[in-house]
Amino acid sequence: MTKDDSTWLNVAYGVFALCVAFVAWKTLQTAGVRLGWLERFDTWFPTASAVGSAIVGGAAAFYLRSDRERHDYFLSSIGEMRKVAWPSVDDTKRMTLIVCVVVFIFAVILAVFDYAWAHALKLLIA
Repeated sequence: MTKDDSTWLNVAYGVFALCVAFVAWKTLQTAGVRLGWLERFDTWFPTASAVGSAIVGGAAAFYLRSDRERHDYFLSSIGEMRKVAWPSVDDTKRMTLIVCVVVFIFAVILAVFDYAWAHALKLLIA
């Protein structure tokens, strides 16, 4: 199943709209609880907060999509990411092992220096 870059960018806009709508909905729900609106307006507030958050999410995605220059920039970014040479799984495992070994070596060095400084300060203070 292959899709062109514009289709995937539209999917990303949809996911962005859902994320913004979820954050707006949680914000409205929290404000409703803190301000007492959820108890006072329990018949229409949950529906209004869901509709309002959907409108906010859709408006955010529409704003992001509306600028043609920004849309072209996102499309060119997707095109550039297709040119990236990603490392193989074996290379990734090898580089991760190297990083872990180097971090362990530096942790040992820092522990030795920390112990030495603590011991030296203990001798100076006592």
